[in-house]
Amino acid sequence: MRELEYFFANYGISIIIVIAVFILIRLLFKSSVKNFHSRWSTLIDNFNYSSQDFYKQLTEELQSHGIKGLSTKFVFLKEGNAFSSKRTYLRVTWKDYDYDICAAPFGNGFFISWWLLYKNSFWQLFLFRVPFIGTWLVKKLFPITYYKIDTASMFMSYAQSSVLKIVDTITNNKGVKALSENERKPILKDIFKR
Repeated sequence: MRELEYFFANYGISIIIVIAVFILIRLLFKSSVKNFHSRWSTLIDNFNYSSQDFYKQLTEELQSHGIKGLSTKFVFLKEGNAFSSKRTYLRVTWKDYDYDICAAPFGNGFFISWWLLYKNSFWQLFLFRVPFIGTWLVKKLFPITYYKIDTASMFMSYAQSSVLKIVDTITNNKGVKALSENERKPILKDIFKR
């Protein structure tokens, strides 16, 4: 018992400082969903389908386009706070982009959504947190270029066409009405705002 008291008396403050620094760094550099390029969602009413089958077909379709450096994995994202349930998303990664897709039953229907997210570097996140001048520094040192906009748009176009192809295939096989032209359009974020 004396050894434990000695340990905490000598190292307790150090341990608390290390934990506090770790928590602070994690809070400062946690990425945000607000950093998205585009998104899309639809609910196919009165339709039942397996999420896993959808993800499998989508992965095969995306890989058929021959995009080098494309990788897929499942991620489990919180619905809300640290104690909330997690939802399964298929994450498709290419260059500086993550494309997160959710396919899940909802009520009597089947819900599908995706988000195309920019991945920020450590330095972008660090500079962004600098009080008063952080946003200005990020804009000057990491500008949004035509290249960045074009590559995000190319990736989004392939990914969206792949999602729509799978949606069309699975709904046509069950005689469900096809999505309208308006329902097929992604929602683009104003990419020039930060």
